[in-house]
Amino acid sequence: MPKRKRDDVIISPSWEVYIPQDVVQEILIRLAVKSLLRFKAVSKTWRTEIESRTFHDRHLRHQQKSRNLSVLVFDDDNPASATFRTLSVGATSLSLENHSTYHLQLHPSTFKFSCVTSTGIQITESCDGLVCLYSTFLTYVINPATRWYRKVPESRCQARVKALLERDFIAIKARQVPQIKSFPELGFGKDNITGVYKLVWLCSSTYLNGDDQNNNTCEVFSFDSNNNTWYDVVVSCPDPVIHHMPPVHAHGSLHWLIDSLLETQMLSFDLHTETFTVGTKLPVAYSTIHHITMFTLNNRLCLSEYEGEIQTIWSFNQDNMTWDNTYSINLGSTFSCMEFEYLCAVPPITLLSDDRFLLYDFSYCEEKLVLYNYRLNSFSKFFKVPFSSPGISYYQSLVTL
Repeated sequence: MPKRKRDDVIISPSWEVYIPQDVVQEILIRLAVKSLLRFKAVSKTWRTEIESRTFHDRHLRHQQKSRNLSVLVFDDDNPASATFRTLSVGATSLSLENHSTYHLQLHPSTFKFSCVTSTGIQITESCDGLVCLYSTFLTYVINPATRWYRKVPESRCQARVKALLERDFIAIKARQVPQIKSFPELGFGKDNITGVYKLVWLCSSTYLNGDDQNNNTCEVFSFDSNNNTWYDVVVSCPDPVIHHMPPVHAHGSLHWLIDSLLETQMLSFDLHTETFTVGTKLPVAYSTIHHITMFTLNNRLCLSEYEGEIQTIWSFNQDNMTWDNTYSINLGSTFSCMEFEYLCAVPPITLLSDDRFLLYDFSYCEEKLVLYNYRLNSFSKFFKVPFSSPGISYYQSLVTL
Protein backbone atom coordinates (compact mmCIF):
# COMPACT_ATOMS: atom_id res chain seq x y z
CA MET A 1 0.00 0.00 0.00
CA PRO A 2 1.61 3.26 -1.07
CA LYS A 3 2.36 5.75 1.66
CA ARG A 4 0.28 8.85 1.63
CA LYS A 5 2.31 11.92 1.04
CA ARG A 6 2.31 14.43 3.83
CA ASP A 7 0.82 17.70 2.78
CA ASP A 8 3.12 20.66 2.99
CA VAL A 9 2.24 22.87 5.91
CA ILE A 10 2.26 26.53 5.07
CA ILE A 11 2.57 28.79 8.08
CA SER A 12 1.06 32.16 7.57
CA PRO A 13 3.07 35.13 8.76
CA SER A 14 -0.05 36.17 10.66
CA TRP A 15 0.45 33.15 12.93
CA GLU A 16 3.67 34.55 14.36
CA VAL A 17 3.45 35.26 18.07
CA TYR A 18 4.90 38.46 19.43
CA ILE A 19 6.31 38.28 22.94
CA PRO A 20 7.09 41.63 24.59
CA GLN A 21 10.71 42.16 25.57
CA ASP A 22 9.92 42.52 29.27
CA VAL A 23 8.17 39.12 29.21
CA VAL A 24 11.24 37.59 27.54
CA GLN A 25 13.41 39.04 30.30
CA GLU A 26 11.15 37.58 32.99
CA ILE A 27 11.49 34.17 31.37
CA LEU A 28 15.26 34.41 30.98
CA ILE A 29 16.00 35.39 34.59
CA ARG A 30 14.36 32.13 35.71
CA LEU A 31 16.70 29.95 33.66
CA ALA A 32 19.83 28.17 34.83
CA VAL A 33 23.24 29.68 34.04
CA LYS A 34 24.12 26.78 31.75
CA SER A 35 21.03 27.45 29.60
CA LEU A 36 21.66 31.19 29.48
CA LEU A 37 25.19 30.67 28.21
CA ARG A 38 23.76 28.69 25.30
CA PHE A 39 20.99 31.19 24.61
CA LYS A 40 23.52 33.96 24.02
CA ALA A 41 23.92 32.45 20.55
CA VAL A 42 20.24 33.02 19.67
CA SER A 43 20.71 36.62 18.62
CA LYS A 44 22.81 39.71 19.20
CA THR A 45 19.95 41.20 21.22
CA TRP A 46 19.82 38.22 23.55
CA ARG A 47 23.59 38.20 23.96
CA THR A 48 23.62 41.90 24.88
CA GLU A 49 20.78 41.39 27.34
CA ILE A 50 22.28 38.33 29.04
CA GLU A 51 25.73 39.95 29.33
CA SER A 52 24.41 43.18 30.88
CA ARG A 53 25.11 43.99 34.55
CA THR A 54 21.42 44.73 35.12
CA PHE A 55 20.45 41.25 33.93
CA HIS A 56 23.18 39.67 36.09
CA ASP A 57 21.77 41.42 39.16
CA ARG A 58 18.16 40.45 38.42
CA HIS A 59 19.10 36.84 37.71
CA LEU A 60 21.09 36.61 40.95
CA ARG A 61 18.25 38.11 43.02
CA HIS A 62 15.85 35.54 41.56
CA GLN A 63 18.25 32.70 42.38
CA GLN A 64 18.52 33.93 45.96
CA LYS A 65 14.78 34.44 46.35
CA SER A 66 14.06 30.97 44.96
CA ARG A 67 16.73 29.39 47.20
CA ASN A 68 18.37 27.74 44.18
CA LEU A 69 21.49 26.83 46.14
CA SER A 70 24.45 24.79 44.99
CA VAL A 71 27.31 23.20 46.91
CA LEU A 72 30.85 23.67 45.60
CA VAL A 73 33.63 21.27 46.60
CA PHE A 74 37.15 21.27 45.21
CA ASP A 75 40.26 19.12 45.20
CA ASP A 76 43.26 21.00 46.57
CA ASP A 77 45.79 18.15 46.46
CA ASN A 78 47.54 19.47 43.34
CA PRO A 79 49.18 22.89 43.96
CA ALA A 80 49.20 23.71 40.24
CA SER A 81 45.51 23.07 39.51
CA ALA A 82 42.07 22.90 41.08
CA THR A 83 39.12 20.65 40.27
CA PHE A 84 35.60 21.69 41.26
CA ARG A 85 32.38 19.75 41.56
CA THR A 86 29.01 21.49 41.84
CA LEU A 87 25.95 19.83 43.36
CA SER A 88 22.47 21.32 42.98
CA VAL A 89 20.57 21.94 46.20
CA GLY A 90 16.82 22.47 46.20
CA ALA A 91 14.72 23.96 48.99
CA THR A 92 14.46 20.58 50.71
CA SER A 93 16.76 18.21 48.82
CA LEU A 94 20.14 17.80 47.16
CA SER A 95 20.27 16.49 43.60
CA LEU A 96 23.10 14.13 42.79
CA GLU A 97 22.12 13.85 39.13
CA ASN A 98 22.75 17.45 38.14
CA HIS A 99 26.40 17.82 39.09
CA SER A 100 29.24 19.17 37.03
CA THR A 101 33.02 18.96 37.23
CA TYR A 102 35.36 21.82 36.27
CA HIS A 103 39.15 21.64 36.08
CA LEU A 104 41.18 24.84 36.21
CA GLN A 105 44.90 24.96 35.43
CA LEU A 106 46.32 27.49 37.86
CA HIS A 107 49.91 27.58 36.60
CA PRO A 108 51.42 27.28 33.12
CA SER A 109 53.54 24.19 32.56
CA THR A 110 56.70 26.31 32.71
CA PHE A 111 55.89 27.66 36.18
CA LYS A 112 58.54 26.73 38.76
CA PHE A 113 56.55 25.72 41.82
CA SER A 114 58.24 25.34 45.22
CA CYS A 115 56.61 23.19 47.91
CA VAL A 116 58.83 24.94 50.43
CA THR A 117 57.09 28.30 50.09
CA SER A 118 53.54 27.11 49.43
CA THR A 119 50.69 27.10 51.95
CA GLY A 120 48.44 25.02 49.69
CA ILE A 121 45.39 26.22 47.80
CA GLN A 122 42.52 27.60 49.86
CA ILE A 123 39.07 28.85 48.94
CA THR A 124 37.04 31.75 50.33
CA GLU A 125 33.32 31.75 50.97
CA SER A 126 31.15 32.68 48.00
CA CYS A 127 29.97 36.20 47.25
CA ASP A 128 27.27 36.48 44.55
CA GLY A 129 28.36 33.23 42.91
CA LEU A 130 32.06 34.15 42.90
CA VAL A 131 34.79 32.50 44.97
CA CYS A 132 38.46 33.23 45.41
CA LEU A 133 41.22 30.62 45.23
CA TYR A 134 44.50 31.62 46.81
CA SER A 135 47.83 30.47 48.19
CA THR A 136 51.23 32.10 48.71
CA PHE A 137 51.75 31.88 44.94
CA LEU A 138 48.43 32.90 43.43
CA THR A 139 45.07 34.61 43.77
CA TYR A 140 42.19 33.90 41.38
CA VAL A 141 38.60 35.09 41.47
CA ILE A 142 36.43 32.44 39.81
CA ASN A 143 32.84 31.98 38.73
CA PRO A 144 32.44 28.17 38.80
CA ALA A 145 29.11 28.30 36.95
CA THR A 146 30.41 30.17 33.88
CA ARG A 147 34.09 29.09 34.24
CA TRP A 148 35.15 32.73 34.09
CA TYR A 149 38.20 33.66 36.15
CA ARG A 150 40.51 36.59 36.78
CA LYS A 151 44.04 36.55 38.16
CA VAL A 152 44.87 39.03 40.92
CA PRO A 153 48.43 40.31 41.47
CA GLU A 154 50.46 39.16 44.46
CA SER A 155 50.04 41.07 47.70
CA ARG A 156 52.82 42.04 50.09
CA CYS A 157 51.23 39.74 52.67
CA GLN A 158 51.72 36.74 50.36
CA ALA A 159 55.32 37.75 49.64
CA ARG A 160 55.94 38.07 53.37
CA VAL A 161 54.55 34.60 54.11
CA LYS A 162 56.75 33.10 51.36
CA ALA A 163 59.83 34.74 52.86
CA LEU A 164 58.95 33.40 56.31
CA LEU A 165 58.43 29.90 54.92
CA GLU A 166 61.85 30.00 53.25
CA ARG A 167 63.42 31.15 56.52
CA ASP A 168 61.74 28.34 58.47
CA PHE A 169 62.74 25.75 55.86
CA ILE A 170 66.38 26.74 56.33
CA ALA A 171 65.90 26.57 60.12
CA ILE A 172 64.44 23.07 59.93
CA LYS A 173 67.36 21.88 57.78
CA ALA A 174 69.69 23.28 60.44
CA ARG A 175 67.64 21.44 63.10
CA GLN A 176 66.39 24.69 64.55
CA VAL A 177 62.85 25.48 65.70
CA PRO A 178 60.71 27.18 63.00
CA GLN A 179 59.15 30.49 64.06
CA ILE A 180 56.06 30.77 61.88
CA LYS A 181 52.85 29.94 63.79
CA SER A 182 49.85 30.27 61.48
CA PHE A 183 48.91 31.86 58.16
CA PRO A 184 46.27 34.55 57.58
CA GLU A 185 43.20 33.77 55.50
CA LEU A 186 41.87 35.98 52.72
CA GLY A 187 38.58 37.87 52.99
CA PHE A 188 36.25 38.40 50.00
CA GLY A 189 33.11 40.53 50.02
CA LYS A 190 31.07 43.32 48.45
CA ASP A 191 30.43 46.93 49.36
CA ASN A 192 26.63 47.07 49.75
CA ILE A 193 26.51 50.79 48.87
CA THR A 194 28.52 50.85 45.63
CA GLY A 195 28.37 47.16 44.68
CA VAL A 196 32.18 47.00 44.41
CA TYR A 197 33.83 43.67 45.28
CA LYS A 198 36.96 43.69 47.42
CA LEU A 199 39.67 41.33 48.69
CA VAL A 200 41.19 41.94 52.12
CA TRP A 201 44.30 40.55 53.80
CA LEU A 202 44.49 41.13 57.56
CA CYS A 203 47.75 39.87 59.09
CA SER A 204 48.76 39.65 62.73
CA SER A 205 52.48 39.51 63.48
CA THR A 206 51.77 37.63 66.73
CA TYR A 207 50.10 34.73 64.93
CA LEU A 208 52.37 34.91 61.89
CA ASN A 209 55.78 34.75 63.55
CA GLY A 210 55.22 34.99 67.31
CA ASP A 211 55.95 38.69 67.90
CA ASP A 212 55.36 39.74 71.51
CA GLN A 213 54.36 43.22 70.38
CA ASN A 214 51.58 42.58 67.90
CA ASN A 215 51.30 44.57 64.69
CA ASN A 216 48.21 44.20 62.49
CA THR A 217 48.55 45.09 58.80
CA CYS A 218 45.77 45.30 56.22
CA GLU A 219 45.86 45.26 52.41
CA VAL A 220 42.82 45.79 50.18
CA PHE A 221 42.26 45.07 46.49
CA SER A 222 39.24 46.85 45.00
CA PHE A 223 37.80 45.62 41.71
CA ASP A 224 36.63 49.11 40.73
CA SER A 225 40.22 50.31 40.50
CA ASN A 226 42.05 50.60 37.20
CA ASN A 227 45.56 50.39 38.69
CA ASN A 228 45.25 46.66 39.56
CA THR A 229 47.25 46.96 42.79
CA TRP A 230 46.83 46.38 46.51
CA TYR A 231 46.72 49.33 48.91
CA ASP A 232 47.16 49.66 52.69
CA VAL A 233 44.46 50.47 55.23
CA VAL A 234 45.22 51.49 58.82
CA VAL A 235 44.10 48.94 61.43
CA SER A 236 42.88 50.71 64.56
CA CYS A 237 42.76 47.54 66.68
CA PRO A 238 46.00 46.47 68.43
CA ASP A 239 44.81 42.98 69.44
CA PRO A 240 45.98 40.05 67.27
CA VAL A 241 43.63 38.65 64.64
CA ILE A 242 43.09 34.89 64.90
CA HIS A 243 44.58 33.48 61.69
CA HIS A 244 43.24 29.93 61.61
CA MET A 245 39.62 31.12 61.40
CA PRO A 246 38.60 32.56 57.99
CA PRO A 247 36.87 35.95 57.87
CA VAL A 248 33.14 35.99 57.19
CA HIS A 249 31.28 38.38 54.88
CA ALA A 250 27.91 39.65 56.11
CA HIS A 251 25.96 42.93 56.15
CA GLY A 252 28.47 44.71 53.90
CA SER A 253 31.43 43.97 56.18
CA LEU A 254 34.12 41.36 56.72
CA HIS A 255 34.38 39.96 60.24
CA TRP A 256 37.34 38.42 62.09
CA LEU A 257 37.71 37.09 65.61
CA ILE A 258 40.44 38.76 67.65
CA ASP A 259 42.30 37.51 70.68
CA SER A 260 42.21 40.25 73.30
CA LEU A 261 43.80 39.87 76.69
CA LEU A 262 40.66 38.73 78.55
CA GLU A 263 38.15 37.61 75.93
CA THR A 264 37.49 36.81 72.28
CA GLN A 265 36.03 39.74 70.35
CA MET A 266 34.87 40.40 66.79
CA LEU A 267 36.62 42.91 64.54
CA SER A 268 34.56 44.18 61.59
CA PHE A 269 35.81 45.92 58.45
CA ASP A 270 33.21 48.06 56.67
CA LEU A 271 33.81 47.49 52.95
CA HIS A 272 32.33 50.90 52.08
CA THR A 273 34.06 53.21 54.57
CA GLU A 274 37.10 50.89 54.90
CA THR A 275 37.22 51.37 58.66
CA PHE A 276 37.52 48.87 61.51
CA THR A 277 35.25 48.58 64.56
CA VAL A 278 35.12 46.15 67.48
CA GLY A 279 31.65 44.63 67.80
CA THR A 280 29.33 44.03 70.74
CA LYS A 281 30.15 41.42 73.37
CA LEU A 282 30.07 37.88 71.98
CA PRO A 283 28.12 35.00 73.58
CA VAL A 284 31.28 32.91 73.17
CA ALA A 285 33.65 35.55 74.55
CA TYR A 286 35.16 33.26 77.19
CA SER A 287 35.01 29.96 75.30
CA THR A 288 38.03 27.99 74.14
CA ILE A 289 38.98 29.48 70.78
CA HIS A 290 39.24 26.09 69.05
CA HIS A 291 35.64 25.33 70.07
CA ILE A 292 34.34 28.38 68.19
CA THR A 293 33.55 28.89 64.52
CA MET A 294 32.01 31.75 62.54
CA PHE A 295 29.91 31.53 59.35
CA THR A 296 26.72 32.75 57.67
CA LEU A 297 23.31 31.09 57.43
CA ASN A 298 20.52 32.63 55.34
CA ASN A 299 22.55 35.84 55.00
CA ARG A 300 22.92 36.21 58.78
CA LEU A 301 26.22 36.29 60.63
CA CYS A 302 26.47 33.29 62.97
CA LEU A 303 28.71 32.06 65.77
CA SER A 304 28.84 28.49 66.98
CA GLU A 305 30.36 26.85 70.04
CA TYR A 306 31.07 23.17 70.60
CA GLU A 307 30.56 22.22 74.24
CA GLY A 308 30.32 18.56 75.19
CA GLU A 309 28.08 16.86 72.61
CA ILE A 310 26.01 19.96 71.88
CA GLN A 311 26.88 22.65 69.35
CA THR A 312 24.97 25.89 69.89
CA ILE A 313 24.47 28.41 67.08
CA TRP A 314 23.88 32.12 67.66
CA SER A 315 22.81 34.45 64.84
CA PHE A 316 23.34 38.20 64.83
CA ASN A 317 20.21 40.36 64.84
CA GLN A 318 21.11 43.40 62.76
CA ASP A 319 18.06 45.37 63.94
CA ASN A 320 18.79 45.42 67.67
CA MET A 321 22.51 44.48 67.41
CA THR A 322 22.19 41.40 69.63
CA TRP A 323 23.04 37.70 69.36
CA ASP A 324 20.08 35.29 69.34
CA ASN A 325 20.35 31.64 70.39
CA THR A 326 18.90 30.11 67.21
CA TYR A 327 19.83 26.44 66.71
CA SER A 328 21.31 23.47 68.49
CA ILE A 329 23.09 20.49 66.90
CA ASN A 330 23.51 17.28 68.89
CA LEU A 331 26.86 16.06 67.62
CA GLY A 332 26.68 13.11 69.98
CA SER A 333 23.81 11.64 67.99
CA THR A 334 25.92 11.77 64.83
CA PHE A 335 29.09 10.20 66.22
CA SER A 336 27.97 6.71 65.18
CA CYS A 337 27.20 8.13 61.76
CA MET A 338 30.29 10.25 61.32
CA GLU A 339 32.69 7.89 63.10
CA PHE A 340 34.76 10.85 64.26
CA GLU A 341 35.18 12.61 67.57
CA TYR A 342 34.95 16.31 66.86
CA LEU A 343 37.19 18.59 68.87
CA CYS A 344 35.81 21.81 67.43
CA ALA A 345 32.55 23.31 66.20
CA VAL A 346 31.31 22.14 62.79
CA PRO A 347 30.19 25.00 60.50
CA PRO A 348 27.08 23.92 58.53
CA ILE A 349 27.36 24.12 54.75
CA THR A 350 23.79 25.40 54.49
CA LEU A 351 20.36 25.25 56.08
CA LEU A 352 17.50 23.79 54.02
CA SER A 353 13.96 25.07 54.44
CA ASP A 354 12.71 21.84 56.06
CA ASP A 355 14.71 22.23 59.30
CA ARG A 356 17.71 20.26 58.07
CA PHE A 357 21.37 21.26 58.12
CA LEU A 358 23.75 20.07 55.44
CA LEU A 359 26.99 19.11 57.22
CA TYR A 360 30.33 17.79 56.04
CA ASP A 361 31.88 14.66 57.57
CA PHE A 362 35.56 15.26 58.36
CA SER A 363 36.26 11.59 59.07
CA TYR A 364 37.92 9.15 56.67
CA CYS A 365 34.73 7.44 55.48
CA GLU A 366 33.67 7.89 51.85
CA GLU A 367 30.18 9.32 52.35
CA LYS A 368 30.90 12.93 53.15
CA LEU A 369 27.57 14.78 53.33
CA VAL A 370 25.18 14.55 56.28
CA LEU A 371 21.63 15.89 56.48
CA TYR A 372 20.80 16.64 60.11
CA ASN A 373 17.25 17.54 61.25
CA TYR A 374 17.74 19.70 64.33
CA ARG A 375 14.09 19.45 65.41
CA LEU A 376 13.87 15.64 65.23
CA ASN A 377 17.54 15.10 66.12
CA SER A 378 17.85 12.69 63.20
CA PHE A 379 20.35 12.37 60.37
CA SER A 380 21.08 10.68 57.07
CA LYS A 381 24.45 10.26 55.42
CA PHE A 382 25.11 10.03 51.70
CA PHE A 383 27.18 10.93 48.64
CA LYS A 384 30.70 9.67 48.13
CA VAL A 385 32.85 12.62 47.13
CA PRO A 386 36.60 12.26 46.42
CA PHE A 387 37.36 15.85 47.36
CA SER A 388 39.08 17.03 50.50
CA SER A 389 37.35 20.38 51.00
CA PRO A 390 34.21 20.55 53.16
CA GLY A 391 32.27 22.43 50.50
CA ILE A 392 30.66 25.86 50.42
CA SER A 393 27.14 26.91 49.51
CA TYR A 394 26.64 29.41 46.71
CA TYR A 395 24.16 30.71 44.15
CA GLN A 396 25.12 30.12 40.54
CA SER A 397 25.32 33.46 38.76
CA LEU A 398 26.58 35.26 35.66
CA VAL A 399 28.59 37.82 37.65
CA THR A 400 32.08 38.76 36.43
CA LEU A 401 34.52 41.45 37.55
